[in-house]
Amino acid sequence: MKALAQLLRIRQWVKNGFVLAPVFFGAELLNRDRLIHAAAAFLFFCLAAGMVYIINDWQDIEADRAHAEKRNRPLASGVISGRGAFIVLATLVALAIALMLIVPLPRDFFIVVAIYLAINLAYSLGLKQVALLELFLVASGFVLRLLAGALAIEIRLTQWILIATAMIAFVLTVGKRRDDLAQEYDAGHHRKSLAHYSIGYLDLVLAALTGGTLVVYLLFCASDYAIDRFGPLVLVTALPVAFGLLRYLQLVTVRGKGASPTDLVLEDRGLIATVGIFIAMFAALIY
Repeated sequence: MKALAQLLRIRQWVKNGFVLAPVFFGAELLNRDRLIHAAAAFLFFCLAAGMVYIINDWQDIEADRAHAEKRNRPLASGVISGRGAFIVLATLVALAIALMLIVPLPRDFFIVVAIYLAINLAYSLGLKQVALLELFLVASGFVLRLLAGALAIEIRLTQWILIATAMIAFVLTVGKRRDDLAQEYDAGHHRKSLAHYSIGYLDLVLAALTGGTLVVYLLFCASDYAIDRFGPLVLVTALPVAFGLLRYLQLVTVRGKGASPTDLVLEDRGLIATVGIFIAMFAALIY
């Protein structure tokens, strides 16, 4: 079961929380029907993410065996066989089809899921080797999750949340890639895109993105939309956002802990507290 959890990257499923963001920020958390649709969309993306991780590990099995950390993955280490992984993949597909039949989600939701799967398949088959483009592809997954969550409950997203999500996604993606380079995990040079980066370059990109994300959020807080929607106290929510961004930047550049943004969110007390305070603030403003 531990190997299965590692194969499906269950810890990484926290990223699918972006699917639930629209139901929370859209003030639909107390709407039973929309809450059910949001939960179904979340589960569907968990299944889709599991499929992506299996295909990616299958494709990279030889490269993972030469990687300092990834060689411990179930497929690379041989704990789970190729046949076993195929059975798990088929099971996930069957569960996704069953969920699709049980909860009638909008057609546009499935179009976004299909785009998500297509991008990740192309990424696994070779686009991960294209410097810069691979950063955009990874970051797009967060935006697609958010968009899918909104389509599932049939609400419209503002440009503010889309831009802010894209910026945060880039911060997390660049931070992870910086750690790949700094820790020199890819000793066999299987990830060719890393040769086109340097720690100095990624630090500049990371600093620019962090500053840009904070500016975007401050502009959102000062916008007529935010003040009309949440009230003038919405500006206070910029405090945990600023702290969270600077904390993440500190963990990545000073402590070298950018390998897994998910692990940081789940394990670092500073980030856990920041996210909790941010959500509590908006819960008070919305509900």
